[in-house]
Amino acid sequence: MESVFTSVLKYLREVYLGVKSILTSCFTALPYLFNRRSGDLHKEVTEQYPDPVSSRTADDLPSRSRGLLFNDIDRCTGCKACEEICPTKCITVENELGTEASKVWVAVFDIDMSRCMFCGLCVEVCIPQSLVHTKEYEGAAYYPRDLVISFGRGRITPEQRTKWAAIRQAKEAEETL
Repeated sequence: MESVFTSVLKYLREVYLGVKSILTSCFTALPYLFNRRSGDLHKEVTEQYPDPVSSRTADDLPSRSRGLLFNDIDRCTGCKACEEICPTKCITVENELGTEASKVWVAVFDIDMSRCMFCGLCVEVCIPQSLVHTKEYEGAAYYPRDLVISFGRGRITPEQRTKWAAIRQAKEAEETL
């Protein structure tokens, strides 16, 4: 009989604590509901975005801040050093032969910003310094596929390939003479 009595008391105590917790939460939120906030305890902590007073511009950011990545494809050599050093494997580089045997055509240079952790290793290892962090930090998108940024020149068409092969053969013929 005594154990039933103690379990009922335990149950009633837990119900009391639950109701007290809910009422305390409601009374805390009540001043916000009626817009009657007073003192430091009830100040607003939510900031509207973009806030015209405190929103950051590129000039406000520190000099070494890391924003979204940008690749100057005209300077890029397609060495794939950035792809190899990236810890999250968010960079994809695919090369094809260019107009000369020593030159490389960077067909695909994609950066998946949803996987990038902005560590800066790819920027540090880039020999021609074509890969840089910009001051742009707003990269929101609805779908992850929209976060893939493409800098490549595109695949070489068969017509281009035959034309470039003819140019290479003509240059080689001139060098042998």
